[in-house]
Amino acid sequence: MTRASNLGEVVLNDLDRDNASMGYRIALSGPGAIGQGYGTEAGRAVVAHAFESIGLHRFALEVYAFNPRAVRSYRTIGFREEGRMRDGLHWDGEWVDALMMSILSTDPRG
Repeated sequence: MTRASNLGEVVLNDLDRDNASMGYRIALSGPGAIGQGYGTEAGRAVVAHAFESIGLHRFALEVYAFNPRAVRSYRTIGFREEGRMRDGLHWDGEWVDALMMSILSTDPRG
């Protein structure tokens, strides 16, 4: 018997119809999910769907600076850093910056 495992979730949120924009987040948590390229692969598929099927113009996300693997994945997909919220999260006794990133339908994609 084959047992399916959950690798995590991809969420599209905060649809702004007037501005053709939406938020994006991904959380990988299953066994063997991290470091295998699944997040980048899923991100590419979701971005393509957002622009080609839904017709969005802008797709945005927020990622904490302590997660360089996620930042690298987002850059590979084509997201660009557009801002930094200094001390945006108090985590494990320390303040951590949050990076705001986005990709536009007119941007090159990785």
